[in-house]
Order: sequence, then C-alpha cells, then structure tokens
Amino acid sequence: MTVIVLTVHEEMGEALLADLCPQGPSGLTGETEVEGTPVKLEVLAGDPRLSSDWDSRVDSADGLVLLVRFLDVISVDKIRAIYRRLPSEKAVPLAVFIQREEGEIDFKISCPVCGQKLWVRDTDVNKRGRCPNCKKAFRLPSQSQHLKVQLMLPDSIPIFTVVRGNPATSRGALANLAARAAGKIAVGAQPDVETLKKATVRVQLPNES
Repeated sequence: MTVIVLTVHEEMGEALLADLCPQGPSGLTGETEVEGTPVKLEVLAGDPRLSSDWDSRVDSADGLVLLVRFLDVISVDKIRAIYRRLPSEKAVPLAVFIQREEGEIDFKISCPVCGQKLWVRDTDVNKRGRCPNCKKAFRLPSQSQHLKVQLMLPDSIPIFTVVRGNPATSRGALANLAARAAGKIAVGAQPDVETLKKATVRVQLPNES
C-alpha cells in the first residue's frame, strides 16, 4: 500500500516519517507496517503547480494524507491549493493530519474579518474572542473546526491531530486511513472519538484589555 503525504513544507513531512518509520526514513520516503499491512510513505511537498509529476503520483496512491500545521490566511491558501487539486474522494481515501508539538496549548489562525494572525488557546475554544487589531468579536473555533470550514471539507474526510515526537498519535491516524484504503472501514465512517480529542492565540477575551 502506498500513501502519499501532501504538505506545504517538506520539513513537516520529514517529521511525520520519522515518527512512523521504525527503521528511519530515507529522504522523503519511508516504510512501516499497519495492522500487518506494509505501507510505503512518500512525502510530496510544496505547490502542486510547480511539480510536473504531482498529479500522476497522487493518482497512483492507495491513500492520501493532507498534513497541515498553521491555519493563518497565507497557510490556508497554500493548503487550499493542494486540496483543490486532489482527485475525487471516492477515487482514493483522504485523511487530514494536523501536526502539533508535544505540550502545545495553542494554535495559529487569522481573524475572519481583517486577516490578523492570532494565537488561540485550546482552553478558549468556543468562547467569544476579540481581534486586537480590528476589535471585531467572534466565536473561537477549534483547529479542526476552522480547517473544515476553510476547506469546506465533507464529514466523510476525517481530521486527526498528530503530535510530533509521539508516534502513537500518528500511527493511530495512519491505521484509520489504511483501513479505509483496504475497504475495512466505510469511506464515510467517522474516526474514533478518542483519536480526535486533541485539538486548539492569543485572542482577547471579554475580560482582557
């Protein structure tokens, strides 16, 4: 089984391979085993328009991972360019991996009104926040909620949080994708709730000046 990891930044893909491949990756490729199934992983980074073999490599994959980290306006635009280039979900299973650092308690988005980059704390998700720049208030989304809205992801595409340096989180997410690719899990099935529990600037709250 071949899984292509699509990402804006090559370094993110290398970090994921380091967590997933026990023998260590070789450049931007690596091998692992999930539930007894050998899986070859390949990282395809950057703007798909700048790679002549991007489409052919994606089309030949058994599964696809869209690996993301920051969700500010500029980052989301680059992520959207990759997502829009993908084949139909029915053609090949896709999962989104949100990569975070161990112990990270916040994540980056942009103000929906003025585009100001903001840090949102996990503990402030679903609260009413205010942009320090334009002073507009809005409800703070979780990282996965924000990404889903920005890309208009259907419910059938699962979003997982994977923690860099914590292979168990990455392997659990990859196992779900591999099972879907092998037909063991229906494409529209929702991922295990426990896998999705980890999710996440500093946005001003009502009691902050």
